[in-house]
Amino acid sequence: MILKLIRRFQVHFKLIILVVEFTFLSSFCHSQDVKTIDLKAIRQKTVRRYITERKIDQMNDFSLIHASWKNETDELDFNFREKVFFLKYKVANVWNFYRHANPAEVWNKQSIRLGLLISKPSNSAFYVNNIAFPDMDTGQVYFLKLRLAKGLFNIPVAFEIIKIDYDKQLFEFSYIENNKSKGKQTIQFFDNNKGDTRIVHQSYFKSESSFRDLLYPHFHKKFIKEFHRNMKHYIRKTDLTVIKDE
Repeated sequence: MILKLIRRFQVHFKLIILVVEFTFLSSFCHSQDVKTIDLKAIRQKTVRRYITERKIDQMNDFSLIHASWKNETDELDFNFREKVFFLKYKVANVWNFYRHANPAEVWNKQSIRLGLLISKPSNSAFYVNNIAFPDMDTGQVYFLKLRLAKGLFNIPVAFEIIKIDYDKQLFEFSYIENNKSKGKQTIQFFDNNKGDTRIVHQSYFKSESSFRDLLYPHFHKKFIKEFHRNMKHYIRKTDLTVIKDE
């Protein structure tokens, strides 16, 4: 009788150990999942909330983030705006500078602040305090805070680089799915035949709100002007001769 009790106790004890070990491992794995993104390293509260609401911080695979613009998307279904900028530098140098520019610097001014950059190909995250950022590439997702009316409104936005055409010297990026606005923007660089560069910035956009779409052009113009002005400022500080094509 005593031997039976001892054996039964040993079986139960082993079972308890297995349950405890399984629970511990499950909790450990779950804790790893939720630490995919270090939210404390993101300075903007609105960007942190944008990420957590979409559970992006819990993704083990960032390829689950999708652009709102698809190959079959019809441009005619969207509102359209175009803005042209000029820089007194050779187009090859300007093109390469835009590709290599540090986003933490060019998107860290009055109205636009970078919160986070995600690389889907490498499944990694880069924060503003990172020493080095990767060069612009397809599959990168940028999370920004847009500051409106001198900070009265702060709007988070995220877009993905969906195309880089080296022959046409063109970037194309799309708002990600579940963003307030949908659509894409293209930035293309042209030789102005005077040793200068003409930059054509085109935007296709729409949302579920006609009021938002009415306001979009005004604020969007402000943001892209600041972006290209920041680029111009950093180009002036940079020796473009050291930026070589790949």
